[in-house]
Amino acid sequence: MESTQHTSENESSPKSPKEVLANLKAHYNNDEIISNIRVHINFETEEAFFESLQTFLSDKESVHIINMLFNSSIDGVAKEMELYKKAEQSIIREVDRPVFLINNDQIEFGKTTDWKKHVDENIETISKVIPAVGRIELVGHHEMEWAGTGWLLKDTDIIVTNRHVAQHFASKKEEGVFKINPSYRRRPLGVKIDFKKEQDSGETFEFDIKEVIHITKGSELDIALLRVQTQNHNGHKLPEGLELSYDPPTLKEDIYVVGYPACDNDESRNKHFNSVSEVKQFAPGAFFRTCISNYIYHHDCTTWGGNSGSPLLDFRTGKVLGIHYAGTLEERKEFRTNYAVSGLFLIELLEELGEKYNYKVHPDKK
Repeated sequence: MESTQHTSENESSPKSPKEVLANLKAHYNNDEIISNIRVHINFETEEAFFESLQTFLSDKESVHIINMLFNSSIDGVAKEMELYKKAEQSIIREVDRPVFLINNDQIEFGKTTDWKKHVDENIETISKVIPAVGRIELVGHHEMEWAGTGWLLKDTDIIVTNRHVAQHFASKKEEGVFKINPSYRRRPLGVKIDFKKEQDSGETFEFDIKEVIHITKGSELDIALLRVQTQNHNGHKLPEGLELSYDPPTLKEDIYVVGYPACDNDESRNKHFNSVSEVKQFAPGAFFRTCISNYIYHHDCTTWGGNSGSPLLDFRTGKVLGIHYAGTLEERKEFRTNYAVSGLFLIELLEELGEKYNYKVHPDKK
């Protein structure tokens, strides 16, 4: 039958439905995605299984990934998952997906670009967004000085970041309780968020992280919530936080990422990241592909390691549409994408945890 005649270079025969289901679980490692897939599969016959699965995946994944799921061994899928899901970096379109430095909370356009007009048209909302994004700093960690990007949720003391960022400094100690890990000096690890860390500014604007609210499980989407002090040691108050969007984005919608790409590759850093690393930068782009999960988006903003936890923001409203968490490795040529957790998942998580968040309708949506 046509739908089962998928072969790979390393396999002599196509996999059985049972093996393909195992590959799906290994690749996505997410209960919500697997449940969504199973609803769309016809299990009556083997032919119906492959045909229905192929149809469902065809407009949601690349041909390369579909072939891998149908033909690879479980070890092969695990290896591919490492490459596709944990790289935290992806430069997808070199020509029109530039990255711009941020200094004094302003975007610096060091080169001619069509994006400048778009930014100028939305500068009011963008200017409010930039101060709310910070770098998560670690004091007393034995390996690293900082862990990733985080941002403040509007009208709260909650910092949003990724699970894999928080796992560098926190863990679950008992049922329902998360703790900041001790430092290598056997003292409590110091965790802060610095809302500055700009290239040309020696200023800091640090606030202590006082509590880990929640870290999602490994089989769930990549989110962590932290509680921050509302006043720092200098008596300064937190910046204004970011609003969440209750409206799902449309494909090709213009968005941008604000975060801290940490590019350790000299060539890529010089070419794509203004020859600097680990400072606040602005990267415009768009959503360009749907996903199997309603809670995961594909986007093409230029990112690198360190951008984990960065908010994906709507150009017009300045609201958070998603949270960047991963991308394909730079050397992968078959299919290039970045991944973001939907802001809708974050809204549901806040409700589930009983964390108060006041949603306000944007004037254009009334």
